[in-house]
Amino acid sequence: MERLLQHAYDHDIGYTLTRKLDSRTPSFAQCEKRRMFINMNWYNHDEIPFSIAHEMGHIENGDVGELYYSPGSFKSKYERAANLKALEMIFPIYVDANQGMIPHNYQTVMDQLQIPQCLENDVRAKFAKIETD
Repeated sequence: MERLLQHAYDHDIGYTLTRKLDSRTPSFAQCEKRRMFINMNWYNHDEIPFSIAHEMGHIENGDVGELYYSPGSFKSKYERAANLKALEMIFPIYVDANQGMIPHNYQTVMDQLQIPQCLENDVRAKFAKIETD
């Protein structure tokens, strides 16, 4: 999470980490303001790093409006693009944190990082790319 927040800082994205929200209130991004609000009380605490990357994805993709995190959302092209951007951010951090060692099973990584199942094919493709690099 620290590395993701450093990424936000480096890319002029402001953030507020709050414990004042209900456990079911999603994190969200105010895209034009380049600011995100992260619910540190989220019911699935292990999912918070992915939600941070997802909200940054909205901002870096140039989305507009106030957009709320929805872990299983894949129908909206904006949500899908934010999820893919999140994977681009989170995978190098994960690999680096594990000194280049990654599990042989991509599902293990999905479970550890609480990546939504709707991204399974994308994670599998990223794994294949890492293994060939």
